[in-house]
Amino acid sequence: MTRPIGRRVAVVALALLLTGCGIPADPAPRALDPAQAPFSRDAPVADPVGPGRVPLFFVRDGKAVLTIRPVLQSTPAPELLSLLLAGPTPSELAAGITSAIPTTLTVKGIEVQEGIGVVTLNGPANQLSQPLTFAQIVATLTSPGRLAGVRFRVGGEDLGVPRGDGSLSTEPLDRSDYAELLATASPGPSPSASAAPA
Repeated sequence: MTRPIGRRVAVVALALLLTGCGIPADPAPRALDPAQAPFSRDAPVADPVGPGRVPLFFVRDGKAVLTIRPVLQSTPAPELLSLLLAGPTPSELAAGITSAIPTTLTVKGIEVQEGIGVVTLNGPANQLSQPLTFAQIVATLTSPGRLAGVRFRVGGEDLGVPRGDGSLSTEPLDRSDYAELLATASPGPSPSASAAPA
């Protein structure tokens, strides 16, 4: 007879312990107060990278803005650059997203040397004078988890690239060189952009 009583005592003790742990029990789901949350909804979020979606920077309201594009698999730097040069999708265009990259611009190749991407461009250098053009390319290729910096070449020569402040540089560039041209708020995934092969 003592064994069942002992079990009942243990069950009651456990119930008291759980109800006294300070976790309230709500009878129905309720909305959380953002002010009581342990994180801020407006805190910066790292760019999504990897299988399923990739970050591309296009233009809206004169700024380079992050656009998340769905893909079929993980996308290396050359394919990522090809997606960027192909321009916005119809749904992105309808949302007011454009590109400052000339449609005549083509890429001869991209080599990665110790984390730095060396992008060889085709076409006359005089069509490559807009800082926003390079802000799109550099910000896309230096997304978290990708390249540490990007350099450019044309016709076998290092290209002096305009930074956000208008000064020219042949050194590797990253997002900090275009801070004034990057939008502070980023849109979510393109709602109707179809997955592109990587």
